[in-house]
Amino acid sequence: MKIVHLANWNSTNIGNGALIYGTERVISEDFSEQVEFLPEAWDDYTFKKKFFDEDFVDLVNSNADALLINGAVTFNAYRRSYTATGMRFNLPLELWDKINKPIIFYGVSYRCWPFQKYPNREAFKAMLVKATTDKKVFFCVRNDGTKEWIAKNFGIDSEHVHEVPDPGLFVPASNLEYPELHETKKNVIISFNGEDPMHRFATVFEKTVIRVLQNVVDPARLDRFLNRFGLYRLERDRIIKEIVRAVEGISKEIDTQFILVPHYLDDYGMIQRFIELVREHIAHQCIVSTGLVGVPHTAYFYGRYAKADLAISMRVHSMSPSIGLGIPVVPITSQGRMRNFLKKAGLSDIAVDVSEKGFGDTLQSMSISLLKDPSSFKNNVAPKVEIMRERYKVMNAQIEAFIGKNS
Repeated sequence: MKIVHLANWNSTNIGNGALIYGTERVISEDFSEQVEFLPEAWDDYTFKKKFFDEDFVDLVNSNADALLINGAVTFNAYRRSYTATGMRFNLPLELWDKINKPIIFYGVSYRCWPFQKYPNREAFKAMLVKATTDKKVFFCVRNDGTKEWIAKNFGIDSEHVHEVPDPGLFVPASNLEYPELHETKKNVIISFNGEDPMHRFATVFEKTVIRVLQNVVDPARLDRFLNRFGLYRLERDRIIKEIVRAVEGISKEIDTQFILVPHYLDDYGMIQRFIELVREHIAHQCIVSTGLVGVPHTAYFYGRYAKADLAISMRVHSMSPSIGLGIPVVPITSQGRMRNFLKKAGLSDIAVDVSEKGFGDTLQSMSISLLKDPSSFKNNVAPKVEIMRERYKVMNAQIEAFIGKNS
């Protein structure tokens, strides 16, 4: 079976790699028929190197048994040019009818803050109706609140909106040597998340201004206006200071090597500020940093996680791969998608939330406990990962049957 796999193959945001290779792994393991994936770089369409047109339809019809649309933040409120469908798969609906192979949306997700207006709403709703009623479309979202977001904001509450856990749980990891991991110290990975700072770290004032004015003021102009005040930077600094306090407390009690692991360029600003705030002797003797790699090096990237003693994770795709790999992790939640995933997985108790005043104390105590005795964490998490893996087996059986019926 040949499947065109539309995903962010050329991205340097490694979370895309977790989604891509986690997806390919579970499908390959679960399908009864051998699968050949034909990679098609979605990001080339995002940045207008290619276009969703008749040529794309011909690509699918001529080469594959199905089209798999996977990963990335498919429903993205920051991309306002998707007038055909209101989402990153911006193929006009009339051309969907010309694709004579089944179309599989597989664990797709959203990127829209609660106080943020979603652009091209009517086009997006028309797409949702099409995706949930067309008999050759299998529409499956990630279990991070995307299904509930669609129902609440667009009134589409359908049994045809299927749901699977984050594919990043099942990312492959290489068994290699990593010089940044210390041989005798405990190794703690820290992933910051500097993405969408104005919305992620927005104060009550900024949330109110955005909610009220975005209907009458161009969003880009509104962003420039709020950036002059920069109140969100104070909230970001508060969060970084709490992490600094936790790191300094961990370092006093346990001989630790902290590895700062950016997942994308957005994270470097928070890393720089963290280094400015942490005690000099810790920065000088106990902290190293890694760099970015592209999607083809995903297994190498997550091999480092697999060998660590603990991950402190602001990034979704630091959190879910750690859980899947069985690595103790303390998620620092700053968005609904992380909270929803953890709640549905029955793992809300492993996280600390940035809204908690003085959360650095909780982060410190949880981290020290996990470094001293990771067994309870692993015993708690492993059965829940197995449950999520079983859900994939059920869903993949449905999808394979769907492809067979519609090819």
